[in-house]
Amino acid sequence: MTEKIVALYGETHRPQIHFSPAENWINDPTGLVHYNGRYHLFYQHNPSDKIWGNMHWGHAVSTDLIHWEHRPVALRASPEGLGYIFSGSAVVDWNNSSGFQTGDHPPIVAIFTHSSRDNHQVQSLAYSLNGGDVWQMYRGNPVLDNPGIADFRDPKVIWDKARNQWVMVLAAHDMIKFYRSDNLINWEYCSDFGQDVGSHGGVWECPDLFPLDLPDAGGQKWILIVSLNPGAPNGGSGTQYFIGDFDGRSFHCDLPETLWMDYGPDNYAGVTWSDVPEQDGRRILIGWMNNWQYANALPTSPWRGAMTLPRELRLIRTDAGLRLSCAPLAELATLRRGNPITHRNVLIDEAYDLGNGAALGELLDISLQMDWPQQEAHDWSMHFLNGDDEELTLNFDMRSGQLCVDRTKASFRIGDVASFSSEIIAPIEIGGETSIGLRMIKDTSSLEIYLEDGRGLLTLNYFVESRLDRLEMRSGRDGHPIKLKAASINALTGIWD
Repeated sequence: MTEKIVALYGETHRPQIHFSPAENWINDPTGLVHYNGRYHLFYQHNPSDKIWGNMHWGHAVSTDLIHWEHRPVALRASPEGLGYIFSGSAVVDWNNSSGFQTGDHPPIVAIFTHSSRDNHQVQSLAYSLNGGDVWQMYRGNPVLDNPGIADFRDPKVIWDKARNQWVMVLAAHDMIKFYRSDNLINWEYCSDFGQDVGSHGGVWECPDLFPLDLPDAGGQKWILIVSLNPGAPNGGSGTQYFIGDFDGRSFHCDLPETLWMDYGPDNYAGVTWSDVPEQDGRRILIGWMNNWQYANALPTSPWRGAMTLPRELRLIRTDAGLRLSCAPLAELATLRRGNPITHRNVLIDEAYDLGNGAALGELLDISLQMDWPQQEAHDWSMHFLNGDDEELTLNFDMRSGQLCVDRTKASFRIGDVASFSSEIIAPIEIGGETSIGLRMIKDTSSLEIYLEDGRGLLTLNYFVESRLDRLEMRSGRDGHPIKLKAASINALTGIWD
């Protein structure tokens, strides 16, 4: 890193294990693509201010999805022309169906929304002929004009191997439109999806479409991810998903109920990488760690916004049926340092210090396993604390099947944004189980909570004046002791060190 970058990554609240831009605004991840050993992360970026507007595509690359190298802005806005560069996707055109290739590298083609000053939205192309470092606009833009819809954006393009075609999934107000193409340039409309299914509390955005193997090694199901704003279960922006089948032209949903990827307030616009090598085999997603209710009010400088950790997606079977599981990547373990603090078979009937009296570090990877007798699950809570009356509290109500997060005392300098300090509620699906696993990844100003192998997920930001250096576990309001079967607390090294 340059000396300037090193100097910038020591500020108050600066994420140390999550990606954030050196300066100014970031929102949606976009154009996620792997090529020649590098994962490209493009993102919505205002290079001149730390509020939304003046959208360009920022750019970073990684070889391990943990450590990131900043690259120059990839796609620049043309306010006097087709407009600003909104979200989209990128693919490697291995067979040169577009005809753009001139040298040894196959073209990497970005498909994105151009949004003009009067908010006229069309779909355009740009391409790179040197592996993703230098980009040029397609002279025939736009490749898909607007049919008269105000919100017509965020194209996700995938290669449909079974049918030898490109498929585009596009958000149109509160619906999804499907298109197909042979060459990434000429697009044919196929179908709509979304009527009478899913949440329609706001505008649909940032769709994604991909297959996942069934957990019992018997075929696949297709997943359609759709973000929306507002309308999320805890207010503001959030991400829903659908499980079903795709026939090359239309998506058919199996389940009538609305399914949420993340019950935390701070995970939006998540999409997955294309062209991940087959020998890897993972479906990897990253999201914007923020919420449109207060995105412009985060007390950070000279940047505003960050990404979630990359996550592996899998299908799992639960008592309620098929669900999408999200879990941290195995690569995260490379950040662990020193020996973990461990606990085994502890009966807790009062406040129990998981740090064994020592001050904990800022960056933590925490795993817990809780046990209880059959039909006797009781309340319990976890408290991230400091000596300045700041606190982030997690209340587990096992009998009602809810996790409630209170960040009222972790809202430093957010001001009067009531939506930030409101209670966050998520369901806990334990069925007839007598134990629950929990993993938490803590950064300087965020917490990712993974329930039972990723079957439940909460992502949230918090802001405190002093480091939360204590972690306590307490029995619940019903007064019954709780059993901590096992715990491991690992300190992490920052990715900018």
